[in-house]
Amino acid sequence: METAQQERGITVLICTYNSASRIRETIQALARQKINPAVLAVEVLLVDNASTDATSQVAAAEFAALNFPFPYQLLYEGKSGKSNALELGFATARYEYVCIVDDDNWLEDNYLTLAWEVMEADKQIAALGGIGRPVCEITPPAWFPEFAVIYAADKQADRQGDITRHPSYVYGAGCVVRKAAWQKIHQAGFKSMLMGRHGDKLTSGEDNEMCYAFVLAGYKIWYDERLRFEHFIPAQRLNWNYVQRIFAGNAESEAALRPYLDYIRAMQGNSSGNKPLIWLRNAKFSLQYAVVALNKMLKNNERFREGESSAIRTSFYWQQFKTLVKKELTGDKSYELVAAFIARLHQLDK
Repeated sequence: METAQQERGITVLICTYNSASRIRETIQALARQKINPAVLAVEVLLVDNASTDATSQVAAAEFAALNFPFPYQLLYEGKSGKSNALELGFATARYEYVCIVDDDNWLEDNYLTLAWEVMEADKQIAALGGIGRPVCEITPPAWFPEFAVIYAADKQADRQGDITRHPSYVYGAGCVVRKAAWQKIHQAGFKSMLMGRHGDKLTSGEDNEMCYAFVLAGYKIWYDERLRFEHFIPAQRLNWNYVQRIFAGNAESEAALRPYLDYIRAMQGNSSGNKPLIWLRNAKFSLQYAVVALNKMLKNNERFREGESSAIRTSFYWQQFKTLVKKELTGDKSYELVAAFIARLHQLDK
């Protein structure tokens, strides 16, 4: 089934929550984009996702003060959760590619032009990611480099190019999405199992889930380190409590998304997809990883203190193990939901 023809260009989609203190720099970086208007059209959509501060007013003033060089709109989504903001943004987006920019991402001035060239070169790419570099408000702790990836401020993969087989996703910060691919998975009834971060809750993974759906729909995931942006990290996130909360949220979301990965691996010939007691089978592996991390923790004399990587990974896998066991015991139907989604995708392709 063919999707409707999209207008040629890039929509920049900023999903933001309470960013009055940081949104100016994000907009300023977009104003510096070097674009040949004869080749590439650009628009900017800012979705205020239930903010309780003056985000929209500050953004509107900054757009006006800059005499912003591209068309822009300010939208409001009252339901918290990044997935809700994304849905509104994609429904409004005019162009064939949508660049998702977090409210603390500062794109390099050639980002959109390079992204356009990569996406145009291969029509099977559904999601394209680049590399974030941290800009910390304060001097970061000594442990920060080891955990930079959880801040979307490090390499996303060990190689560039097609990363569809592994890791099968790029993070949402700076991600460029083919709108036709987004429309296809939603025509097949894609519904996120996750809310993404909403308010002060740090559960994440909706970016991974979207990419997994693209892979099941037959698209590619691509990584190109020429696409660079700075990721501003405020002082209140540069503490161990924040890292612990991120790991706890990721443990739950990664457990929830196991059905996608199992079906992707089955499609790639590495497994057989859904099986009896599949949640417990996955739980067994998480427990094994927890034991390995625990042994390393004890060997390194770690005791769950700040900066101890083996200790926090032990907690991560133990939390994941418990989540997976709970899903088996409660009869979670996510595997059936993903299987039904795949069947609808096949119907669209007929």
